[in-house]
Amino acid sequence: MRNFTVGDQLTSIDFSQPRTFEEGAYPDANLRIASGVYRISAPAGDNELWWGQWGATYDNVVIDVDVNQISQRNENAYGIMCRVSGTVGQEVEIDPSMLEDESVALDALDGATAEAEATDEPEATAEAVSGTALGAGGEEIVAGGDGYLFLIQGNGQYAIMRSRGRDVVPLVNWATSSAITVGPGQNHLRAVCMDDYLAFYINDQYVAGATDNTFQQGQVGLAASGANTLGVEVEFDNLVVAEARAS
Repeated sequence: MRNFTVGDQLTSIDFSQPRTFEEGAYPDANLRIASGVYRISAPAGDNELWWGQWGATYDNVVIDVDVNQISQRNENAYGIMCRVSGTVGQEVEIDPSMLEDESVALDALDGATAEAEATDEPEATAEAVSGTALGAGGEEIVAGGDGYLFLIQGNGQYAIMRSRGRDVVPLVNWATSSAITVGPGQNHLRAVCMDDYLAFYINDQYVAGATDNTFQQGQVGLAASGANTLGVEVEFDNLVVAEARAS
């Protein structure tokens, strides 16, 4: 366990306004801002991890969020991602020098459209299909999207994982903590990503730490997965991102 201090606040989202986080509707999942929360619903319960991401690219951060499990079944996983690859919600800048060549400028604008769409009409990241990691009950959680995962399950377990390409590696494998509110209900999660240090706090209690230097920076994400036929529904609120400083 390393000492750190929470520095300046970088951003906060209370989900009271639309288009402040990545959204999208798909046959197997729905990611939406509604009624002042960010809701991830995956009724299929096929173990795929769905996530949304947003905002600036950060390096050393402390991420706090409240999460409320709405669905009744506990075969699930949900939580925070940090250092997620991508630029969802970021404005794309075009080099003015490129305007001298009309064809190059058009190509650049076409390429920028896909990234800029997230600002105009957020779309959810495609479901993760690039790797698997065993859930606490032996089920496979299909994960993807480069970044670090800080997950809890409704049965009272937690884990820290690294997702990269087709590989998902548990940095802290599933373990039980009495800090977790079991079943439907609310938990407060904190993820610390500081240099090569990762730490997970649940309801203000430190539960685990790990070291890994694969990813240096990226976006913030929120994720959920269901592992039974009734699926999962969770709601996130009061997302705060602040600087993490070694002390």
